[in-house]
Amino acid sequence: MKEQITEKEWELIQALRNFRKSKHNPSLELELWIDQIVDELKEIDEEPK
Repeated sequence: MKEQITEKEWELIQALRNFRKSKHNPSLELELWIDQIVDELKEIDEEPK
């Protein structure tokens, strides 16, 4: 089974990749952005299948 990822999920993946790349120069703003995306994804209601 193949599922499509949403634009918000893709945004989270990109943010996590950027966070990993910046591990030697951590960014609080980047961490807060990731937390915000995760919170938004938690609140999204999925359509029943």
